[in-house]
Amino acid sequence: MQQVVPGSEQAVPKSAVVSYEQIGPAELAKRLDVPETWVREHVRKRTTDPIPHLKLGKYVRFRWGSPQLEAWLEARMVGTHTSKVVQSSGKERIQ
Repeated sequence: MQQVVPGSEQAVPKSAVVSYEQIGPAELAKRLDVPETWVREHVRKRTTDPIPHLKLGKYVRFRWGSPQLEAWLEARMVGTHTSKVVQSSGKERIQ
């Protein structure tokens, strides 16, 4: 069976269309082991780097497993970047 992807005039095999689990703030908080209030704070308009989400009127949903959410989480991973030691004025510092 073929399905037309929005924004595309080409038919795509249904098996190629990826569907992500839609979850709410309470479920995301549970999966990340953080308070639900923390999740809600990170989707507000005044947040500089909000959690990727869908806005459905007053409801917020997250696509669990989506590349956008995975990248957002990966950017917060501590200790994954490469550090280099720089010597300055006889002192070493990590950059």
